[in-house]
Amino acid sequence: MIVSELIVKILEKEGITDAFGIPGAGINGLYKYLKDSAIKHYTVRHEEAAVHAAGAYYRSSGRLAAAICTSGPGATNFVTGLYTANIDSIPLIAITGQAVTAQLGKDAFQCVDIAAIAAPVAKKTWCVTDAGSVAEIFREAFRTAREGKPGPVVLDLPLDIQNAETSYDIASYSPCEAARPAPDAQDIRRAAGLLREAKAPVIIMGGGAIEAGAAGECLALAEHLQIPVITTYMAKGGIPEQHPLNAGHAGIQVGQPIGNKILLGSDLVLGVGCRFTDRHTGAIGPYKGNRRFIHINIEKSEIGKIIGADVGIAADAKLALAALLAEAKKQPPVAPEAAHERVRSLPASRAELKRRTDQADEPIHPHRVFGEINKAFGPDTLFTTGCGITQIWSGQLQEISRERRYLPSGGAGTLGYDIPAAFGAAIANPGKKAVAVMGDFGFTFHVQELATCAKYGIPVIVLIVNNAYLGLIRQNQKYAYQYEYAVEMRENHSMMDYVKVAQGLGGDGERVFKPDGLGAAMRRAQQSEKPYVIDIVVQETADCSMGNSIDAVREF
Repeated sequence: MIVSELIVKILEKEGITDAFGIPGAGINGLYKYLKDSAIKHYTVRHEEAAVHAAGAYYRSSGRLAAAICTSGPGATNFVTGLYTANIDSIPLIAITGQAVTAQLGKDAFQCVDIAAIAAPVAKKTWCVTDAGSVAEIFREAFRTAREGKPGPVVLDLPLDIQNAETSYDIASYSPCEAARPAPDAQDIRRAAGLLREAKAPVIIMGGGAIEAGAAGECLALAEHLQIPVITTYMAKGGIPEQHPLNAGHAGIQVGQPIGNKILLGSDLVLGVGCRFTDRHTGAIGPYKGNRRFIHINIEKSEIGKIIGADVGIAADAKLALAALLAEAKKQPPVAPEAAHERVRSLPASRAELKRRTDQADEPIHPHRVFGEINKAFGPDTLFTTGCGITQIWSGQLQEISRERRYLPSGGAGTLGYDIPAAFGAAIANPGKKAVAVMGDFGFTFHVQELATCAKYGIPVIVLIVNNAYLGLIRQNQKYAYQYEYAVEMRENHSMMDYVKVAQGLGGDGERVFKPDGLGAAMRRAQQSEKPYVIDIVVQETADCSMGNSIDAVREF
């Protein structure tokens, strides 16, 4: 058997059904056998887009996908996608072509040490130089991607290795089971004791809780003890919007007034699968206060890295929450009517503190766009968003009630993530609408992937919140430095025609100037059988609520 044939059969055994990539001379050995496999391959139009698609495929489905490209600049184009996935703990299998082993380190054409380049932004990388070790390396790569804190792995394949003979018996191959570390019983008892003692506890559900499939256990614990639940940005949708214990988001950017209020009024924080990163916490002093912290994270090094934990539980979130709930159930549940007033009044407080999205302004107020999104799209819609002021408005204002439906670039904030991610999510979820929510500047990053969507008949919807500015950077210049320079892009309201761009790439679209036209445009987009772009002309200099500390967020 040829090694490339073996690799394809391993991918099939590991459950890979879909791959995104671009063939090239350095990887054609593998593509020869991919051609006749059960794996469906989607040819994208930029290598970075392949990684974003594979990442969102996983995030929306929980199933791994592969990203494949050739050597040299094809491989280096993977780097931003790998970083985007890695910082958000998203596993995927990245396979790159490479020059033959005899040319490694000799400046051969399109020969670059991608394993070394990608090492800081991937969970692990390999350059496979021994045909006899291929099966074991791939087994280890899949285990590494899935186990513990998940992440992307890179397998660099020299062309001679791809084409080498191997005697490995594929029938003997079996995937590794990813270990799920159980919590320490003493830590669970200590955590349960702190929860019982607390007068105003709060649960922070992080993206790790979603990854572990633990949103249900998190909610069950909250209901048993009547504890408000704050979701981090990466866990948006982990608790239904109208659930009486939903305390929204906390944070200095994509946070919400209700989340910051509940957190600031708490005396104990139970953080589940979260990392307490800067965009969430802001200034550490006000965030930490005099609160005690229980931190559950599968990665031990995350515990205490930013916020010291009174109890740290290095374990699988689902197992830890199940154990904590079992301990809590040794006492009767707290009845909703017996809960603390701050908990009983949570639905009313949430409604009172909710930011407005019904403005009738012309030009359109950006908030109104998100109010219309909330009305126009169903609960199973898949949303992606990349970076900038539009992403922050989206996080603050969009209402998401189901997990794995809101797929932002969280830790990296990658412009250009949105459209290829929407494509990948749609491939993983046939029949579900995928919507990329982005700014006018970000639209030009990887817009070519609309042609990929059109080719494969995936009617991705792109909503452009067009303020003709680098909006977030303008706001930062204005309030942090008191100047404005190189951030206006008024041509995006005049000579740029994004509808024609969409049509030229096989899609369709329209431009909206008035708030009353938004709903109808979104309905037309959902009825379209092509990729559909709605270019929404909004106020140029509307500011976004944010601050440096959760107790000092400036509202606009």
